[in-house]
Amino acid sequence: MLISTWAWRSHYYPLVPLTWGLLAAGHEVRVATQPALVQAVTATGAPAVAVGRDLDFTKDFAGMFGGVADEEPGQDGMAAAVTADGGAVRYAEAVVDDLVAFGRVFRPDVLVHEPFNLAGAVAAQALGVPVVKHLWAADFSETIPVEEAVATGDLVRRFGLDRLRTDSDLVLDPCPPAMQFPGGRSPRQPIRFVPYNGTAEVPDWLLAPPSRPRVCVTWGTLMSEMDDDRVFLAPRVAKALSELDVEVVVTTDPRAHAKFAGLPDTVHIAQKPLALHLLLPSCVAVVHQGGAGTTMTALAAGVPQLVLPTVGDQRFNANQLAATGAGALGSVDKVAEQIAGLLTDDATSAAAAELARENAERPTPGQIAAELPRLLA
Repeated sequence: MLISTWAWRSHYYPLVPLTWGLLAAGHEVRVATQPALVQAVTATGAPAVAVGRDLDFTKDFAGMFGGVADEEPGQDGMAAAVTADGGAVRYAEAVVDDLVAFGRVFRPDVLVHEPFNLAGAVAAQALGVPVVKHLWAADFSETIPVEEAVATGDLVRRFGLDRLRTDSDLVLDPCPPAMQFPGGRSPRQPIRFVPYNGTAEVPDWLLAPPSRPRVCVTWGTLMSEMDDDRVFLAPRVAKALSELDVEVVVTTDPRAHAKFAGLPDTVHIAQKPLALHLLLPSCVAVVHQGGAGTTMTALAAGVPQLVLPTVGDQRFNANQLAATGAGALGSVDKVAEQIAGLLTDDATSAAAAELARENAERPTPGQIAAELPRLLA
C-alpha cells in the first residue's frame, strides 16, 4: 500500500487511522510525502518516504484568505477550478516525479491519496494500480473542476498518459449522508471517522469535570500558525466568549499564545498541544475555522459547532454542517450571542448527537483496511 499526502498535517492526519489499520492487517505500507512532514509521519508509527521538495504554504496559497463568512454562496471561491498556476498543481509538480520513481521501485498494489493530491492520482495512473481517494469530510473536491490545461498537460504527458483520470476505483467516505455533497464520479465506501489530532497527552486539569459549561476555541493545525488577524480569529473569539458564564479552553499552536495576553481567568490557554478528541467530549460547544479535521472531530464527539471560515473549503464545510442542524455559520462580531444561543438550543444538540451516532455505526478504519483487497476486486 502506497499512501501519498501533501506535507500538511491537516491532510495526513485523517489518513492515520486507516494507515494503522493497514499495518495491523499485515499490509506493507509506505507513506510518501514531502520532507517537511516526514517526522510527523514517523511519529504515528508509519514508515515514511521523502519525495520531492518542500513548498511554503503561506506563499503558494497567498490571496486565498479573506472574510468569506459574510459573502453570498458562489462568491467565495467555491466555483474556482484546479488551474495550472494554482496551489494544487504546484504541490503536484513538487513531488510527482519522485513519487512515480519510488513507486516503480516499491511496486505497490494500491495507491491511497487525499483530495486535491494530483500527484497521487497521476502516480496511480503511471504505475497502473488501483487508486483510492480518502476524503477528509464532505467532498469539496467534487465541486472543483480540473482545468483542461491540467488534465491534458505536462503533469500527465511526461508519463506517457493522455489525460488525468478524475475518478477513483474507490472513495473512502467518512462523512454522514446528511452532510455529504451529493453525487460523485466514483463508488463510495462509508468509513468511520476516528480522530487523530497529533500526539496526545492528557493534562491533569482535564481529568476533573468542568464547574461551568466548557466551550472550546481552536483554529486548526495550520491556521493557528499564520500571523494574519484576518485568518486567525481565535483571540477575538476568546475575548468575546470571556464575557459569558462559561469556561473557555483555547487550544492553538503555542507560538500564538502571546496574542491571548490579558484575557480573564475564565479563559484557559492549553500550554501544550492538546488533541481535540481528548477535550471535546467535555465541551458543550466548539468555535473553530471550519477545517475538515476539526469539523469531523467535533462531529464524532457529538458537539454543537460554530464555524467562522476564511477560505472556500472552510465555508463549504460550514454550509454542509449547517444543513444538518448540528452547527451554524458564525460571525466574529456576534460570536458571544451565537454561542449563548447554542447552549440553550436542544435541536442543535440533538442533531449533533445524531451525527455522532451515525458516525459510530460505520465500519472502522481497521475493518475497511482488512477488507480493502476485496472491496477493490
